[in-house]
Amino acid sequence: MTQYPEIKNTEYHEMSFDEVDKIREKVASGKVGLMIKETELLLYLNQMEKKYSSMLKLIQYISMIAFFATFVFIFINWKLSPVIFIIAIVAHVYDRKLAREYIYRQCAQDRVFLKFALGVGLVKLQE
Repeated sequence: MTQYPEIKNTEYHEMSFDEVDKIREKVASGKVGLMIKETELLLYLNQMEKKYSSMLKLIQYISMIAFFATFVFIFINWKLSPVIFIIAIVAHVYDRKLAREYIYRQCAQDRVFLKFALGVGLVKLQE
């Protein structure tokens, strides 16, 4: 059973694409900012453009593997364990930073994604 994202803002969901284009142009020009919901940064990767989502997934996998490898290397070579742990932390921070940037880019370029992001509450407009 496929579960669809919950529409939280029906105002944006029912908006015409002409109105969404006006908002997108304001976002692209910098007249209107976007507040991105931090708790949902990586939740909608499948709705993003393939080049953005695949990069974010790759970095996310690197972070998870490095975190797991930290505990494995405690028993194999404990001197490598702190280095791998730092790599995991840096990858996680970079993934979240990159996710914010990619969501903003996607919203500024793609009116369908902007309408989706506004509808599900991933982003909010900031005057």
